Amino acid sequence: MKPPYTTLAVVGPTASGKSSLGITLARELDGEVVNVDSVQVYRHLDVGSAKVLIEERQGVPHHLLDLREPNHLLNVGEFRSCAVDTLIDITSRGKLPVLVGGSTMYLTVLLHGLAEVPPTTREVRDAVAALSKEERYAELRQVDPVTAQRLHINDTQRVTRALEIARITGRAPSEIVKDHQFASREVVSLMIVLCRDRDDLYERINLRASQMIEQGIIEETEKVLQRFGDVSALDTLGYKQARDYLRGAIPREEIASEIALHTRRYAKRQMTYLRNEPLKRGWIVKPGAQEEAKEIVGFSGAPGRAQEKVKGFRAYSMSEEQLISNVRDRLLQPLNATEVWYVELVP
Repeated sequence: MKPPYTTLAVVGPTASGKSSLGITLARELDGEVVNVDSVQVYRHLDVGSAKVLIEERQGVPHHLLDLREPNHLLNVGEFRSCAVDTLIDITSRGKLPVLVGGSTMYLTVLLHGLAEVPPTTREVRDAVAALSKEERYAELRQVDPVTAQRLHINDTQRVTRALEIARITGRAPSEIVKDHQFASREVVSLMIVLCRDRDDLYERINLRASQMIEQGIIEETEKVLQRFGDVSALDTLGYKQARDYLRGAIPREEIASEIALHTRRYAKRQMTYLRNEPLKRGWIVKPGAQEEAKEIVGFSGAPGRAQEKVKGFRAYSMSEEQLISNVRDRLLQPLNATEVWYVELVP
């Protein structure tokens, strides 16, 4: 595959409307959706991951959904390999790959490659697995405080992987990543970041949390526990809270509020990534300083304007129809680097 490899991406915080917009853009621009969500790659995890139902896909093909059973982890390297193969297939048929999802690590490694590390040996894997999550995190803090500070102790999958890498290589994972610098430009993207004022986004998150209960996330979690055990895929938003309820740790009436609380925190981290990542990676950011734009309030910091102490994001304010037209026009020209558009959709 010769670089650059052009894609369209629809990203943004959870509950911002990515899936719906992705389907619309794919339908209008002769594209196919490629999942970039780290939970939707697993079967049987539908409600909590907000997986789009077949009847809601409007005939648009969707890829990289339901790749594995929940007890068979898909690491980021395996995801990237599957994703690149999928991009080749879609493009070879003259279609546009439309990346949709909120997993920031999946998106980063797809666009910029992955640092090369030796495969984990069975001995190292078993030794790390034998540790409690507290012991794993304590050891990671000793060998790589930078990575430990970035990860939460309950992010068992990433903490485990970071500790495995440290034991295998004898180096801090953060040093390996720094050396790599995600320098690959094999894949580039016109990236649409869906922006919403914080109060609007939080209302949507609260509604989604309530809908998860109504749609059966508790029952879904219970089935996965019964069939596959307490797999790490359940250490994710919605499923973790449902599992806590099933264990008697929280009452049923608090599940939705707990899901909403942790989802709001996650959304804030996603917005931090979407604010900082473009500058770190050298992506082109729009709207530019001289372009007319709307301030999206509630999230501190604006792309490219750190010295101005502006709160929020500057975003284009446009209708869905205008966005489709603008994206179509832009993709008629070469895309030599990832380009980020911050967009607020209006009626």
